[in-house]
Amino acid sequence: MTLQQFNPEEHLTKLPLRRRNPKTNSWETRYVDYLEVKWRMVWFRENNSENTQTTVLDKIIDINNRFAYFEVQVTDAKGNVEVGVGSETGEDFHDYIEKAYTKAYGRALAALGYGTQFAPDLEEGDRIADSPVDRSDESFSESSIQDEAITDPQRRAIFAIYNSLNLREEEMKDIIFSRYQKTDSKALTKREASDLIDYLNHLKEA
Repeated sequence: MTLQQFNPEEHLTKLPLRRRNPKTNSWETRYVDYLEVKWRMVWFRENNSENTQTTVLDKIIDINNRFAYFEVQVTDAKGNVEVGVGSETGEDFHDYIEKAYTKAYGRALAALGYGTQFAPDLEEGDRIADSPVDRSDESFSESSIQDEAITDPQRRAIFAIYNSLNLREEEMKDIIFSRYQKTDSKALTKREASDLIDYLNHLKEA
């Protein structure tokens, strides 16, 4: 009996993807095909039965400010190595620590070729999570989150990423001004800081 090979298209779901519109300075949502990380894992394990390795290279977890950041390295059976990074806040998800790790792990798998075409989280500037979220029964206020100031852990994550990219301080300030019309990361809101972390992660993965 021949086993059927994993078909990712059989496991696609529609997921809301959030993107900031620079013209209106507001967040917009569109729906895209998405292969959840659990199915990327199934696909990966089907093709890599041994000699794989997953390593957490870096992490920042701040319970008080409800912020988590992970940098995860995955090695496949052939020795190919990719790194994924991800961050989340408690305002977006109750299980923000697990979501941040899942995002980083899923991005590493996508970089290895498992679901790359169904991983819109690799696109520049996009905000996406691992699974659909129904906020209809949550006390969620977009405007209140936008007004909250950047946290210390977010600042540390931004500093760590742009240092790893070998960006000069002037280059970093240019990025912040072009995206948010602000002259310093200290002036960012919590939402803008999360968006900037995702953008820098994209540069790191490119």
